[in-house]
Amino acid sequence: MFKNLKMFITGFLACALLMGTIAGAFAAANDLNIQAVLSNSIKLKLNGKDWTPKDPATGNYYKPISYNGRAYLPVRAVVEEAAGMPVDYDSASQTIWIGGKTDSLNVSSSEYYEDYYGTIITTDSERLFTPDEAYKWGITNDKDLNMQYFTFYLKPNGNYKRFRASFFLDNSAKDKLTMNIRKDTPDGQVIKTLVLQPGNTIKDVDLDIGGVNKLCIESNIAINHGIIKKIVVGEPVFYNGNLQGASATHG
Repeated sequence: MFKNLKMFITGFLACALLMGTIAGAFAAANDLNIQAVLSNSIKLKLNGKDWTPKDPATGNYYKPISYNGRAYLPVRAVVEEAAGMPVDYDSASQTIWIGGKTDSLNVSSSEYYEDYYGTIITTDSERLFTPDEAYKWGITNDKDLNMQYFTFYLKPNGNYKRFRASFFLDNSAKDKLTMNIRKDTPDGQVIKTLVLQPGNTIKDVDLDIGGVNKLCIESNIAINHGIIKKIVVGEPVFYNGNLQGASATHG
């Protein structure tokens, strides 16, 4: 079966016009137009039994096409329905993901970050140094914090399903600090609340952010906290699929 599956997948990649969700998406200037026959006579068997593949979204049945002596089917019908492997399509990059979408983005530049108050984004590991780790990128403060906000935005733009980062509060703090991860704004829906203890790190906080365009990560430094020398949000990442090592704290 898997030999045939490989042939079907190869055929589909050369003939993507049949997949309803991406029809016309590959119509670039350097693409090659072909003529093929939509076949009503080709019969399909799956594990020895009659099989008619259909679009799981619409319920419409797929028919194979015949081209240059070979039969072709949409990759979703063969891979997802017949073989049980997930299929995803990224229209922006025109990429078909077979077996799950696993792309990730290190949030290390201002393109996906915006300060609200009291923060900077940096790749300076000296600024991001903690007793546990010197992070390669992250968000921190460039001045001592005293009775003010430590708040910023991160922008997945709805393109990623999960978010991961580590959170550190310097032992200069006189009391624990509550930090909220919210949807969109400083008073938006709370996705996750963290309680940071002075001198400690909450490692690899991992959250579901499917469909979220903007995260607001906010805390309010009150008089009981004293003067805080450093807060670090270490190595924030947006990702889809599986990210190695991401599982310590789930939301």
